[in-house]
Amino acid sequence: MRVELQAAALLAARSEAERLAEAVESGARRADAASPILLPSLAPLPAKATWLREQVPMLDDLAALAILLDDDGDGHAAVTVPRDAWSPSDLVREAGDQRFGPGFVEATGLTGRELASLLQTLGSVGRDVPEGSVMTAAELRDFVIDHPAVAAALQATVPLGDGPAGTLRSLTGAFVTAPGGVAAVYEQRRLDARDLFEGLSPEHAAILAMTYPSIVGNLAGVPFANRAHANTVNVVAALADERRELAGLRDQHEENQGDWDFLGRNNDDLEGPIEDLERRICLYESILSDGRSIVYFDPAGDGAIAELHGSIDAGTDNVGVLVPGTTADLANYDKDLAPRSRGFQNGDSSGGLTMISWMGGDLPDSIATDAPDPSYSLDLGPRLADFSRDLDLEISRSDGAGARVTVAGHSYGGAVVGRSELSGLVADRVLHIESAGMGHDVHDAGDLPSSQSGVDRYSMTAPDDFISLTQGVQVGDIGHGADPDDFAGTVRLHTGDKVDGTPNTGIASHSGVFQQRSDAWDNMLAVFRGGEIETYRSPHYEHVYTGHGVATYQDGWNDDGERIDIE
Repeated sequence: MRVELQAAALLAARSEAERLAEAVESGARRADAASPILLPSLAPLPAKATWLREQVPMLDDLAALAILLDDDGDGHAAVTVPRDAWSPSDLVREAGDQRFGPGFVEATGLTGRELASLLQTLGSVGRDVPEGSVMTAAELRDFVIDHPAVAAALQATVPLGDGPAGTLRSLTGAFVTAPGGVAAVYEQRRLDARDLFEGLSPEHAAILAMTYPSIVGNLAGVPFANRAHANTVNVVAALADERRELAGLRDQHEENQGDWDFLGRNNDDLEGPIEDLERRICLYESILSDGRSIVYFDPAGDGAIAELHGSIDAGTDNVGVLVPGTTADLANYDKDLAPRSRGFQNGDSSGGLTMISWMGGDLPDSIATDAPDPSYSLDLGPRLADFSRDLDLEISRSDGAGARVTVAGHSYGGAVVGRSELSGLVADRVLHIESAGMGHDVHDAGDLPSSQSGVDRYSMTAPDDFISLTQGVQVGDIGHGADPDDFAGTVRLHTGDKVDGTPNTGIASHSGVFQQRSDAWDNMLAVFRGGEIETYRSPHYEHVYTGHGVATYQDGWNDDGERIDIE
């Protein structure tokens, strides 16, 4: 038997059945309360209301089935069922797996009304359904946060069928190289992804992103808002995974305290991993509770993340991207990188500066053994360049076409930024902050591609920062190219004093330059937002003769710098 289904009519019938059941039940109660005598005619009404409510699950399932089987998006679908008996709920489960991938329905852990509502919402993208009949994007977000199993199930979805899902699938599949080469294909896909999401209503774009989060969260060209929608789902799944992992480590740690080990060698082995997991979990909880905009996310290993601080719109004059260095990971992200970016954004009184924290992959763990190795920057440099093209597209499509972009790298992050220039980084300004170097094999301006000829470069290194010992040192496969402070065309900036008026020098200056409202911090902010910078001033030293020889200390700065307006 062939059954014709119309999604809009079924959704409307479901809503009307719920409304009518409530009206019958409440009307009977009011009449009973108002009557001075018993009214036998009211007795059947509660049963009628109950019968109406009993029809709602079936109408829900049929509506979900109609949406899931509507291949051409005309609001109609047909299903062939046995003449004697058939179960709408069984058909819905089959249709859900056919639409979103084998095992999807079971993985959600949902049944009944919750399952039907989820499937109706996910299937509504590109469909005309009555307003209020499915979850809004905000409601879907809250639902996923409350149901981590749904987040995990969504991470495994496969975009099948036609319509927006089919277009999304075409952006990630294999391709035959075009005349312009692989790069031309990827750039066209970037534009196609942008067009796909911009061609949908904001609600449908958000729902599509959350339906296929593993694909959309880091997909080139997708609007940042929709990447953040997808990464909300990814963060929910990571949070659930790492909570389970933390519980296991805590159990093992407790067991270690009581096992037979007279030297106590394994008593504290897990304290570091436990602390790292606790910090990562705090980060995920903050992302979800505070609605933070995560435009790149990967929890594997030390993790990868990019966060948009502020918005990109007609009011955006400048966008700054800050790249961290050695030891940066998800466990310390909210301790170091994110607060530094937020500090610059909040420090711009005009409100026109938006910042992005970008930690796009694994960075060195050890200063001594890992930091001299350029392999991390060789991996991250092209990723950063690719992200810069996404940022350029975001700006041009968000009424922020006049915004100027500054990409800054701190410590090892400077080497990452340097290598990204070799891959065609899209930026107006580049800023090296206590930088490891201009990037492996970048020795002079001639090593950079012609695309970088219009980039303004700035650099700062505080006196006696230990990193100055390695800047400009590259031996074979070890090291990070030229010294940014001496690189042709680069303006070296003054690092100056700390807030208390003492010179910002020595080992502590490597991170101390980020002290808010210090001279170095003010100079960085001026580069990020455009304004007056102060160029390098050499340190002034005082020599004091003592009974044991000459003691030398820095007591200030020579007056050999200048102030330049870079707007």
